[in-house]
Amino acid sequence: MRNFWRQHWFLTTLALLILSGLSVGGLGYGPIVEPYAKQLNPRWITAAVLFLMSFSLDSSRLWGAFRSPGPVLLAFVLNYGLIPLLGWLLVPFQRSPDLRFGLMIAATVPCTTAAASVMTRKGGGNDAVSLLVTLSTNMLCFLLTPLWLRWTTSTTVDFDITRMMWELIQAVLAPTLLGQALRLSGPLKAFASRYKTEISTAAQVLIEVMVFTAALQAGIKLRQLQVPAGPPAVSGELVAPLAPTDAATVIAEPVTLTGVLIALESVAGIHLTVLTVGWFTSRALGFARPEATAVAFAGSQKTLPIGIYVATHAVAAPYPFAIFPMLLYHTSQLFLDTAIDSRLKQPDPPTTPPPPLSG
Repeated sequence: MRNFWRQHWFLTTLALLILSGLSVGGLGYGPIVEPYAKQLNPRWITAAVLFLMSFSLDSSRLWGAFRSPGPVLLAFVLNYGLIPLLGWLLVPFQRSPDLRFGLMIAATVPCTTAAASVMTRKGGGNDAVSLLVTLSTNMLCFLLTPLWLRWTTSTTVDFDITRMMWELIQAVLAPTLLGQALRLSGPLKAFASRYKTEISTAAQVLIEVMVFTAALQAGIKLRQLQVPAGPPAVSGELVAPLAPTDAATVIAEPVTLTGVLIALESVAGIHLTVLTVGWFTSRALGFARPEATAVAFAGSQKTLPIGIYVATHAVAAPYPFAIFPMLLYHTSQLFLDTAIDSRLKQPDPPTTPPPPLSG
């Protein structure tokens, strides 16, 4: 039992926290717990996680990722190229305008700011690659996310670029630079190297705090679905390829539990597809297993805070449940990746030298 807990504590507690958050919110206790959960600012938790990951990251690996940017570029293309395309293809299968719009939001936001590096390290991957993917996708999201949403939904989302860049500097860039700067001190570098496992565990605990908050919000939304709703207010239809013949019926249907389950299957399917493509493409290109693991996780994960920002933007007012696919993507990716990372942690078999020629 002790060995099982040691190996699977993150997955076990993750499942418990997801179920607890959904239950608390779904049973109507959300208004009681939510004020306390909101005290845990996701931005500062993200900053703390990235600081811990950067502080315990060998600087030589970070510079190595700069010098050989192939894995970073591949993960970037997957995250901001393949995922939006897959989301666009699955739009017609969603059962309400809210979920269609929400699916495209989830597909077009950047890589998660904390979990990608945590999951990459857990899987024995090169967390320097995942960290650079996090930095690059988040720093360009103010340009790429509006372009994708404009093309796929005919919706214009204007980001407060100054505010967003300042928040990204606070939550992403500054803690990363601070963690690396502290490693310039010999004693602190030795401390970070000696307690790397414990530091990574602390980062995982903070990730689980964020997961509970997301699950709580999802539970509150699920409870709202139990209240009969009138016809959804739709200001315009989403642009989608090859809409089914009964599209009018699908568009008129309000958000239902069946629709939520279809959205869950969609986001989980997108995530697993891109993770698989990232892994096998990396290996086909000759990337080592640590780099392939980083590409798989960083290329397929999406961030929650920016997704919430867009889903609660004024342009999303006609779609009050657009936040749901983003919550589903965030929680499902962590649960799935925790189950997958142990399989990716296996080292490459050593290359056996040819036997010496006998003369």
